[in-house]
Amino acid sequence: KREREGGSRMPTVTSSKVIEAPVGILPDHPTDFAITMAVGAVLFKALEGRVMTVQLDLLVMFGIACGLVGYQIAVATTVVHVENNCPPNVAFSYKPKGKTKETGGRGVDEPEHPPKRRERPSLRGNRSNGSLDIQESRSKSLALLRSSMKSTKGVFDQLQGKEAVPKEETPIVPAKTFAKFPDGAALGAHLNCWSSPPSNNFMVRGPNYLKDKKKVPSGDYLLPSRGCDLFLTDLAPVNLGRNRSLLEGRLRDVPTFIINYRLPWGVFLSYHEIPERFIPFLRRGNGHGDLSKPLPSTSNMPPGDRALCDFFLSDSHEKDAVWKIVPVVAQGPWMVKKVVGGKPAILGKQMPVSYVYQPPENGLAEYLEADLDIVSSAAARKILAVVRSYTQVLTVDLGFVVQGNRTEELPEQMMLGLRLHGLDPLTAELLPEFDDGSSMLDMDEDTEHDSD
Repeated sequence: KREREGGSRMPTVTSSKVIEAPVGILPDHPTDFAITMAVGAVLFKALEGRVMTVQLDLLVMFGIACGLVGYQIAVATTVVHVENNCPPNVAFSYKPKGKTKETGGRGVDEPEHPPKRRERPSLRGNRSNGSLDIQESRSKSLALLRSSMKSTKGVFDQLQGKEAVPKEETPIVPAKTFAKFPDGAALGAHLNCWSSPPSNNFMVRGPNYLKDKKKVPSGDYLLPSRGCDLFLTDLAPVNLGRNRSLLEGRLRDVPTFIINYRLPWGVFLSYHEIPERFIPFLRRGNGHGDLSKPLPSTSNMPPGDRALCDFFLSDSHEKDAVWKIVPVVAQGPWMVKKVVGGKPAILGKQMPVSYVYQPPENGLAEYLEADLDIVSSAAARKILAVVRSYTQVLTVDLGFVVQGNRTEELPEQMMLGLRLHGLDPLTAELLPEFDDGSSMLDMDEDTEHDSD
């Protein structure tokens, strides 16, 4: 009729599938609702003062049944779709199907059901698949945006015939590092210091250990210690050797083995120099250098050197099977000594360990980093729970050794050793920023992998 009169055509309404929408069992109309409430009030008034004994199990069963009934009861609702042929200035109203108390019926120009309203997608998204939180996602987005803008600017400059401006080197800001403990000073006299404990304080497998199970004092350390650091950070990233600020900016002056203890509130780092005789094996084990060149012979090497060469040549799984930590409390409360014990433990069986190798580049020496996920170890968490109250009065020796499982690898020799004097986390500094523009989130994603 409206088309004949020159009016706009009404939108076409098509029915779709029927869905169940739980809307409750109370009446919708105010009058019916008021009657229901009045009847309930009269019923409760009639039961006033009456006492009834009900067993607890029946009461619980009745409550569960009421909940299930209320959950299942629903009213079938029809979803309708409106075709996109309605002019912008044409609208129609909606009234429920059937007679109403005001009009007694429905107009012929009114649809039986309202059009389905399209909901806006949730901004929270589905986070059940292990996605990063909002802060991490925002940081990654900003990093990606900055990288994209730099690339776009470079292409635009080339199209305009402009020469690329050389990037200025970011000055290296040396980070504060732990001081070396003064020679001859009494234990406990200084905090936040390090030293190298006597290697013979550690007992290792003797030359005939496979037969007599006897241990002997170790010889000199294979990797001399260079120092240590403690930094506060919430993320405890991996591959911290990329940070040029560490060890007062001298980290990559010589080949270094880095141990990164990833704690719940920060990172503790120890640095140990890799002598030149081990470098060919370190590079070959990580696929660097001339692979066709034969390696030096290990037949004339001491057993400890031979075991360490095999360690550098092995993959991450083989490293995890033979790399041992030997913690010893040199000075501290009896309770802490009892918990720490001093017994060697295979690290790969106690916690996840990842290895990162960075070859030499631009005059910088190479490094191998071992990242220890302390938080994932139940035994390590137990020790930390006891030690954290006594860190300022503790003197702890941390030794590492490659386990000798064959006669030619015995006697064992300590790989490295570090003595930590009175650790005070309250005086620790924040982890310095990285000079190459990368963030800790980028490093966690890109560098947390095995060296093999």
